Amino acid sequence: MRVVGGEWRGRRLVAPAGRATRPTSDKVREAIFDVLVALLLKRGAAAGLRSAAAPLAGQVVLDLFAGSGALGIEALSRGAARCTFVERSPAALRALRTNVEAVMGCAGEDAGRARILASAARAALQADARAGNLYTLVFVDPPYARYAEYEEEIAEPLLSVLAPSALVVVETGKGQPVRLPLGERSVKVYGDTQVTFSEVEA
Repeated sequence: MRVVGGEWRGRRLVAPAGRATRPTSDKVREAIFDVLVALLLKRGAAAGLRSAAAPLAGQVVLDLFAGSGALGIEALSRGAARCTFVERSPAALRALRTNVEAVMGCAGEDAGRARILASAARAALQADARAGNLYTLVFVDPPYARYAEYEEEIAEPLLSVLAPSALVVVETGKGQPVRLPLGERSVKVYGDTQVTFSEVEA
């Protein structure tokens, strides 16, 4: 597993030990960011705000159910301002911290552009809402088999941390309905993986 684009392109990432965490493959991650870049460039062209060279520049990212952190790290590599990683599995947290330290040359719970929260997703969202933290790009990638359960838990608190026009990327198993109260922009299927791109409606 590697970073597929940006400043840290080609850097190796480790996956959590065991089968509890399913890292997003390099090919699927690259496809996700191709779609994101296209959406941001289209939005930027309409507003005249973003450079074509760095469409993710300035994004404030939340990587829920972060696992190895590959999605959030990919966003940082491509110019995102900062990323909060939320994960509670001890094995996944070890891999996440290793990966963040490897690409950024830093360690700790809050190291520069990366913040790692060892927490359940709902609790982390509620804490961020109380603190007034807002995100412009959110990745949601829970275990496929439990997606419906997690969606019910996070739907309400997730809305409270989304900035205006925020993009939300949800990774699920193929055919899984995504019922978050957001405006759906696109649904892509890559093998057994379905990725739903949504945004906060203006």
